[in-house]
Amino acid sequence: MTERLYRPQSSEREYLLGDWRLCVNTNSLKRDDITVELENRLVLLLVFLIENQGQVLGKEQILKTIWQGKVVNEDSLAVAISHLRKALGDNSRAPHYIKTIPGIGYQFIAEAMPVSKAPVSNITQAAVSDTLIVVNDTQAITSESLPTQENALRELVVTPQIVKRSPRALLLIGVVSVAVVILLAVVCLRLFYNSSANPLPDDSALLPNNDANNRFVQLAPQLASWNPAELKAAIQSLRELLQQYPDFAPAYAAIAETKIKLLWEQLSIRANCAEVLGLLNKSLELDPQQAHTLITRGNVLFWCVRDFVAAEQDYLQSMQLNPKNDSAPMLYAQLLLAQGKFTESLQQVEKSRELNPLNYSVPTVVWIYQMQRRDDLALQELDRINSAEPGGRDFHISAHRVYARIGRGEESMQHWLWLMRDSGYSETDLQTVQTEFAQGGLPAVHRWLLARKDKADLGQYIPPLSWARYALAAGELDIALDYLEQAFSARQSPLLWGNIDPAYDPVRTHPRFQAIMQQLQNPEF
Repeated sequence: MTERLYRPQSSEREYLLGDWRLCVNTNSLKRDDITVELENRLVLLLVFLIENQGQVLGKEQILKTIWQGKVVNEDSLAVAISHLRKALGDNSRAPHYIKTIPGIGYQFIAEAMPVSKAPVSNITQAAVSDTLIVVNDTQAITSESLPTQENALRELVVTPQIVKRSPRALLLIGVVSVAVVILLAVVCLRLFYNSSANPLPDDSALLPNNDANNRFVQLAPQLASWNPAELKAAIQSLRELLQQYPDFAPAYAAIAETKIKLLWEQLSIRANCAEVLGLLNKSLELDPQQAHTLITRGNVLFWCVRDFVAAEQDYLQSMQLNPKNDSAPMLYAQLLLAQGKFTESLQQVEKSRELNPLNYSVPTVVWIYQMQRRDDLALQELDRINSAEPGGRDFHISAHRVYARIGRGEESMQHWLWLMRDSGYSETDLQTVQTEFAQGGLPAVHRWLLARKDKADLGQYIPPLSWARYALAAGELDIALDYLEQAFSARQSPLLWGNIDPAYDPVRTHPRFQAIMQQLQNPEF
């Protein structure tokens, strides 16, 4: 059977739905300075819902329309709806856009209209802007806001994604977010740290060739993209740039950052890690004063090379060069935590909070208290955040873990159900999970997840480490050790906190687990 793509009934290419503008041609949602890129099928699904707004659409009807000629089940639809909700910032429990009709299907409940038919007052300047450069799901830079040479780095620093992510993701997100700062560093990066007490030498001795700067700036849209083809093309352009200007330090760092985005989990492969580290070393050899590149190298040294001493040196040097950067102390806190230095880790988090008050909403402190086995303080911090924050995915992960540890299974399960819905689990699966919980508590749910071998990250990381943690909670210790050894072979970075994570207490003294922890203390190369 040949798959056929759904063709919308209308020829409209742009729609207004609430605060969002849907651009069919570019497969994107835009709102103010936010741009979210969508897969083509998600756009077609959203258009189909809009064309039938207010109507209750059956699951089978949607599947036959959007997945014409392709054999799929309701789970595929549930996942797609979950992705749309996430893109729109919608909540399945209190929906503003897409409402679930239990046992039937879905209903688009927001007001939507083609841009061509909307009142002029509804079309804001932000919505019609075509100059957005997508940075990530929550931020964008307009082409008109490109900084002058003197303020390139200072103006490019955006709110770090650390405040949006869980502690387990801070290291990788920290690496990727640094790319934003590097993208348009069109003059010597030392300008960012210039002060009257430390005047720069003659500009001609430091500033790269203007042609190199200009070519670097032109690559900004590609480097800021998450599209693999654009990122690979950017790397090729950077290589060509370096052939002509081999001493242009920012280009080496930009290649490293781009490879990190492309490789993601595969960065842990030894050869990939060595290549990225080599690029960062070359960039810093040419210009040692790059604070953000030092953070990136510190991250790679920590969770890829496992060289704690060298990573610490890079974090500290970065903070010395740029004391106002709040991401460096937050990332340094993770390194300290992996070493069991709880007090010092909390001090670095506090420093990061002082530099950026938005970091008070990050459940990092909850995570540290959990690792310290101070469940009372973890719950207290969790309640503090919950009292005035909307409660995103990271909050639910922390809440699920805290309540599980203190024996409040019902509350832990409610947060787990939220994570499952957010990950696209079907209503049938959710009902099965609740039945398992009613019969055997949280261990039964862990056993159910272990048997399914799902790959979704439900707050226990991804396989094989997630399967190991399910097995531990289910009391299947031999199976857990098998998966832990696989996770070590796969170089899964969350194992760096294995020595302090209470989740591993059931096998803490087992020789096989101790062997893993011992090997993690040795630098990779």
